[in-house]
Amino acid sequence: MKQQEIIERRKAIETEVNSILASDQISAESEARADELLNELKDLNEKRSAAALRERFASHAVTQKVVVEKREQGEEWRSSGEYREQFLGWIKGGRAPEQRELKTDSSSSILIPKLYEDGILKYMMAQSVIRNLADLRTGVQGYSTLRYNTLATADYTSAWTQPDTASTARTSIDPGFAEVALAPVPCLPYTQVSQQLMRQANFDVEAEVMDNLQRQLSKNLEWGYIGGTGTNAPTGIFTVNTNTNQVTATSASTTRAAAITAGATLAKLREMRYEKLPAAYWGSSAWIIPQDVYATIATLTVNNVPLFIPSADAVGQAGAGFTLMGLPVYVTEYLPAHISTGTTGKNCLAVLGNISDGFAIREWAGIGMIRDEITAMSSARVIFQGMMFANSQFTRVKSLVQLNVTNA
Repeated sequence: MKQQEIIERRKAIETEVNSILASDQISAESEARADELLNELKDLNEKRSAAALRERFASHAVTQKVVVEKREQGEEWRSSGEYREQFLGWIKGGRAPEQRELKTDSSSSILIPKLYEDGILKYMMAQSVIRNLADLRTGVQGYSTLRYNTLATADYTSAWTQPDTASTARTSIDPGFAEVALAPVPCLPYTQVSQQLMRQANFDVEAEVMDNLQRQLSKNLEWGYIGGTGTNAPTGIFTVNTNTNQVTATSASTTRAAAITAGATLAKLREMRYEKLPAAYWGSSAWIIPQDVYATIATLTVNNVPLFIPSADAVGQAGAGFTLMGLPVYVTEYLPAHISTGTTGKNCLAVLGNISDGFAIREWAGIGMIRDEITAMSSARVIFQGMMFANSQFTRVKSLVQLNVTNA
């Protein structure tokens, strides 16, 4: 029965029971009938809660179905050749593409065709270090919240006890949950194209705009995930996080060169690899190292023989290997701005660990573009601004080791 039918039947039962109770004398038959009605009423009360729950879930399912259908309609429209032609015409100054079921952040923002979006995402994946290693979710909807268990790998042990004794006991290992809020942070790279070029070019200006956009988005996002400060940007994995496993050093001055000299030593690397990295992660970990730090590591020698070049006989002719102490190495050209504020300055020079366990990235659905003909109007230029929403944050920090160097 539906909830409304149950409600109507309850009203009928209550009316009949009240009429029986209103009588001065209640016969045995009336009493039996009242008991029968009350039992039915009790049964209906139980059915009503179940019916209400079913109807609520059904309503939610219908709402979700509508949302999914609208999103699929929007994706289908953005995948069409007609939308792509309208988009290319809009870049040249024509009418904006028909939106249909698409929702954008403002009236002047246009979602780029699905073909271009897929190309941009493939380019970003091919060019990125961190996106291939972290816990990555794309196409996120709404406000993203990530919950995870904070127990370290060693916290799960000691649940054993002596069998068949009066003192047998169980051990409580309660999870410690933490929550990370990942609000969508806008990434807004833009490029300018002169009106003269757009009107006179004998090549595909639109393709150049899209190519530049994908490169800008790729490099901006990679920098944010690697070196972002968390202020008006994602929190990068090279942000100093004292909750990770720490290997520390002190530099001789406040320069980055001095920090690298102090931190990029065999002793510090060995400490990161064999002492601070939990053994449970040895089979799934990787290094992320900035280019300048890796260049210094590649010059480390013992008896004038480079430590980390595959063949000692090559004497520097072979390229440095992309493993370090048995684990893969990923080199990045991005890093946070060097902090040189005296003894309070601390900089992260390398990260080691299971990156997917310790670092999460979320990217929201839809890459947008705005054509601005007003801001640079005085110089006869058009600004094309990309728009993508993303964020990143540390999660299970004990799966990571950071090499942090403090200024002298």
